[in-house]
Amino acid sequence: MSVLSVPPSRSAPSRLAPSWLVLPGPVRALRLEFKRSAVPWVLPLLVAVFYYDALRTAEGSPPVWSVRASVIYDHMPWAFGVFAAGLAAWAGSREGRRKTVDLVGTTPRAAWARQSIALAGTLCWVLLAFLAGVAVIYVQTALQATWGGPPLWPVFVGVACVTVVTVLGFAAGVFFPGRFTAPLAAIAVFLLFQVGFRQVLGMSETSGTYALLSPDTGAPPPDLGTYYQVAPDVSMVQVMFMAGIAVALFGVLGLAQGLRDLAAGGGSAALRAVLARGDGWLVRAVAAVLIAGGVAVSAVAFSLAGTARPEAVTGGWEIPAVHSAATDQPVAATPDCTSGSGFQVCVHPAFGFYLHQVAAELDPVAAEIAGLPGAPVAAREAASQVSGQEVLSGISGNPPVFVYTADHVGAYFGLFFGFDPQGWQEGFQEGLLDAFLEAPAPPGPSSARSNGPAQLDAAQQAVEDVLLAGVGSPPLGASAGHTASNGKLSEATLADIQVAAQRFGALSASARHAWLATHLAALRAGTVTLAQLP
Repeated sequence: MSVLSVPPSRSAPSRLAPSWLVLPGPVRALRLEFKRSAVPWVLPLLVAVFYYDALRTAEGSPPVWSVRASVIYDHMPWAFGVFAAGLAAWAGSREGRRKTVDLVGTTPRAAWARQSIALAGTLCWVLLAFLAGVAVIYVQTALQATWGGPPLWPVFVGVACVTVVTVLGFAAGVFFPGRFTAPLAAIAVFLLFQVGFRQVLGMSETSGTYALLSPDTGAPPPDLGTYYQVAPDVSMVQVMFMAGIAVALFGVLGLAQGLRDLAAGGGSAALRAVLARGDGWLVRAVAAVLIAGGVAVSAVAFSLAGTARPEAVTGGWEIPAVHSAATDQPVAATPDCTSGSGFQVCVHPAFGFYLHQVAAELDPVAAEIAGLPGAPVAAREAASQVSGQEVLSGISGNPPVFVYTADHVGAYFGLFFGFDPQGWQEGFQEGLLDAFLEAPAPPGPSSARSNGPAQLDAAQQAVEDVLLAGVGSPPLGASAGHTASNGKLSEATLADIQVAAQRFGALSASARHAWLATHLAALRAGTVTLAQLP
């Protein structure tokens, strides 16, 4: 048999095949890494974690783009990051775990090239799974949202976070190969996220703002990004910080094998072997540049985080070096309002899907008190935060308007997080009557109001119970939880309030209306006692 009669290898490309069908060596190697990766085996478990944590959290939030997008950097990174760190560490420790370091060390390809392909295989799988989760959340939001569009900075932050923990886990596998490296890397990343979350919760201007580098945050207000844009300052710095760490760690991988060979072999023979294998000075120079550049970018991001300060308008965080004054301007939006009724109810267009529910709860109460002094003629939604302070609901203006927010209605909060018929009925109806009977200060930041949410005295509570009963709602004065939160009821017993409410409720609607028209000012001032109620 001659050389010409030897059949070509199946792995070798045919000379007759078009050149565009012949894949380059690195591409073929990456395809092999895709096939041999352990990520697909754990995808079902990752999907379960994503569904029960991130997706269900997003479904429990109103379909507002910025609120739903907060799940991407607040819930998804830790779940995907823990899996990514463990799987990357398992891939990085493969050569050391299988005792093949000396065998692959004789190949002409540089060790950094092999490690880069192995890292790319794991990273691509993890990022594909992460972006698929983002797509699920955004598609679901697009089908439900009534205003706005998908923000991109949360996606950038999430991708950067998953990337850096993947590179970190892979580096741990390369430097400390072993069977326990993968679970230890996953546990370490999980603890790292928990530490970052605790630092964010306890962060303040006096304690330092470096915790902003962590993507974890607290629960966002339900109208985040609706009245004012979400400034990308913190997201920019987070991406810079994590990208710098990832690049620096990748550069360290480029120096790892050469340093290991020199330390193990020593002398000029080991150096010649390293150069012959492909780990030349150019590779080392590139690795050193990546390390220096990554460290410099992370250091800049760290210093920028230290200059963060609260925003003057929304109460978020701004970083002067990257802040744009355009994000402080209100977002133009025409509110959605009801028409054809004497009492107009308006909501932000982002909450247009709640308009009919809000109007259904407020209209009967507004009709019950219509014509009385100070009775509101409309209700409108306002921003839940101004200058970093929570805005409380109340009645203001001429003609009077009941102002509420997506986060606070009277003593209730978070009503726009999910639809609860009982919560809506109690929250909006009681909030309107609280503001009407006590006549609190105009709505505004909570720091400017010493009394906080409206707190009714015994006579006011009895009247509110009757008015609620008049619109078909259960009285709240007999509720132990409601009474416990109302400090002004300590001098009157529940039985006294119930007796007075029964007596006042026995009057005809016209008689109650006439009495309120005459005595409403005294009732608001707190000078009417239970015995004085007719």
